[in-house]
Amino acid sequence: MRLRELGVAALLVLGISGLASPAHADSDQDATGYARCPNGNFCLFSAANGGGRIAYFRLGSTDLRLQNIDGQVYSIWDRTGRYWNGFTEYNYRGGVIFRSGPGQQTNIPADVATQVHSVKAA
Repeated sequence: MRLRELGVAALLVLGISGLASPAHADSDQDATGYARCPNGNFCLFSAANGGGRIAYFRLGSTDLRLQNIDGQVYSIWDRTGRYWNGFTEYNYRGGVIFRSGPGQQTNIPADVATQVHSVKAA
């Protein structure tokens, strides 16, 4: 494979892996709380008020175990301009346990937070 083809292949892999990213804000490494959520993403936090671990998405996750936040969605910030649903089972099955609207930044009650296993844009 030529060098140019390798570069294109690397960009494709990076683009695919960027659909669900672990905990860091793109623009400010020292950000805390909700401020860690990059613009244009739907963010889940493992503690209230944007605390704890963060996972952020542009499309969703069929299994939040992959982002180490399964059953631990204690706060959210929807920075996508779309509605998002949280599901009680993996692969977007079960009931919709929460629905967020564009711009919504909120804490999730503990009895709901422990039941969220997948999320996706509506």
